[in-house]
Amino acid sequence: MAELGFAEETQFICSDHVFLTRSNHVRDLCARYVKNGGRLYDVLSRYDSLTIYALGRESANAGSVNRLVIPFLKAGGITDEAAYNFCSTTSVLMPDADRVLRYIASQMPAFISSESYEHHLMSLGESMDFPLSNISCNLFSFDSIKLSRPDAKAIRGIASTIINARLTDEMYSVTQSPYLNKFDSKLVDMVDDEYIKKTAKMEFNDQLRKDIRIAGNEKAYAILELCRKKEIEMGATIVVGSDESDYPALDLVRDSDGLALAFNGTEYAVRGSNVAIIDENPITVAVLSMEFYNGGIESVYNMIDHWTIEELRDHPCADRNLMNMFLAQFPERLPEVYKVDDDNLKDVTVKSAAFRKRILV
Repeated sequence: MAELGFAEETQFICSDHVFLTRSNHVRDLCARYVKNGGRLYDVLSRYDSLTIYALGRESANAGSVNRLVIPFLKAGGITDEAAYNFCSTTSVLMPDADRVLRYIASQMPAFISSESYEHHLMSLGESMDFPLSNISCNLFSFDSIKLSRPDAKAIRGIASTIINARLTDEMYSVTQSPYLNKFDSKLVDMVDDEYIKKTAKMEFNDQLRKDIRIAGNEKAYAILELCRKKEIEMGATIVVGSDESDYPALDLVRDSDGLALAFNGTEYAVRGSNVAIIDENPITVAVLSMEFYNGGIESVYNMIDHWTIEELRDHPCADRNLMNMFLAQFPERLPEVYKVDDDNLKDVTVKSAAFRKRILV
């Protein structure tokens, strides 16, 4: 296109978890290599959300849980080869995810921006035949991390302590910082005292701070950099996200009148979006992306206003063949799609979170 003198007008950027893959590879690695590792991941994930959104700590960065669990994985004996092989054999794709991503990539520049480990993204890119050059993720090596035997023993002891924290489902506002309930407050204090402070001077800390960069804020910076390199406006960008760490990127694109899609998103992902999708199959993302590509955000809103089977059969759209395939896949009930605003935010958040719990493995 560039050689012929045509400028690319729209770009598509997505995260991997929930949109492309049903499984959480970091949690799965924890469950495989750390005693009670699934529980450990859940505690640190809750800590991550509380510190960045409820407490608003400037030093926190949503998505840091993927950095926090690395010492525990290393202490459990993980290697780069083992991590790659595990991700290659255990990742579960969302229905038609590979076909949807290939279709979108055939229509516009497409990228994956994720805080996931490169071991997972390499196997995912290979399995979906997606170019690795269009993937941004955490590039680091488990093998290169230096963890002494005494430090490894200490890390395992820390894990046995913090897994006892009680988890709650209470949600806190992104824009306000209320007091935490007593259980969440105790969880934050426990992780601060038992993990953050006790490991502050261990050798691996400096290495992790230097090597592990892709998290919530960095994903937003990555979009700015793509816009600069591709000379594509933020308002001509599509971002698909599902997790807390996607909030900054979604919020950035939404405020620029781009298409910020929360796909089965958490509370914070929905809060950052202007459109929310609740369904298992990502083909709806392709339909709305092509509508945005053809007519911008107002065209997407207009389609959502006519979101019934009868109206979509005759609705003028960018790709009628795609729409016919979409309608054939949902002959009786369409996926739930919402324009997110202050009036429906709470209701959409609750619906999205409930559906998300049912489909994840």
